[in-house]
Amino acid sequence: MTIFFGLLSAFYYGLADFVGAIAAKRIRALAVTTISFSFGLGIALVLSQIIGATYSLETLQASVLAGVCSAIAISCLYAALALGPISIVSPLTAVISAIIPVVFDVASGQALSGYALLAVLMVLVAVVLVGFVPSERVKLPSVPALLYSLGAGLGFAGIFVFLDSTSEDSGLAPLVIMRAVGLLLLLAGLGYLAIKHKTRFIEKAAFAKTTLPLILLAGTGDVLGNVFFLIATREGALAVAAILTSLYPIGTILLAWLVLKERIAASQIIGIVLGLAACALLALG
Repeated sequence: MTIFFGLLSAFYYGLADFVGAIAAKRIRALAVTTISFSFGLGIALVLSQIIGATYSLETLQASVLAGVCSAIAISCLYAALALGPISIVSPLTAVISAIIPVVFDVASGQALSGYALLAVLMVLVAVVLVGFVPSERVKLPSVPALLYSLGAGLGFAGIFVFLDSTSEDSGLAPLVIMRAVGLLLLLAGLGYLAIKHKTRFIEKAAFAKTTLPLILLAGTGDVLGNVFFLIATREGALAVAAILTSLYPIGTILLAWLVLKERIAASQIIGIVLGLAACALLALG
């Protein structure tokens, strides 16, 4: 079941990135994230009433740290994407966010089969192939872009590790706390920028009928990605859940192909096939 829920998590993360990126072309990325976080928190609260939530001290501590990591991850990710090139910084962030939980899990005593270890390597290669599109115009990222990518990758890895460390009987409490803490930090950042640059807190365009649905869909996709990741880690190993979740760029690429009619490069097709083959190996292992 870990494989199933891990892939569901990857799909919804990919969906959130896709629609969120479109919305971020129309208004500030931080505004998109703040509104989507607010909507996602509402969804998390409703789901917690249905599924259940237990707010123990252990869960509170780990979830607060996950919330801090989520704010750092999002902030660094958009800074990295702004500096670019996206084709390099995006897969770099995904690889870092995947490999650290694997190392952490193995160091904590989690044993992985030979199939699982091979699948981990295949997924890492697949993520790079899916994200990187060769082009003569592609330039190497600057040092700040690399540092922001590193920060984003560490932030997402922190989310995965801290969510996994929450109590198994806590239900969706970790998700509610994480979203609340992340939202508070994002609101603080948005408020600071509004005061510093004397601009509107959130642009009116954010509530346009062509933009708001995209933002809300991004919030829905993100929170569902978190829910399914949380379930995946409770069903199996953190390493497996994290490595499967890192396949989210495949969903983003396929949606861009289906909706925006973007061309899929040969290297991306190889990456997609490699990622699917890795899932088959994990099932065998």
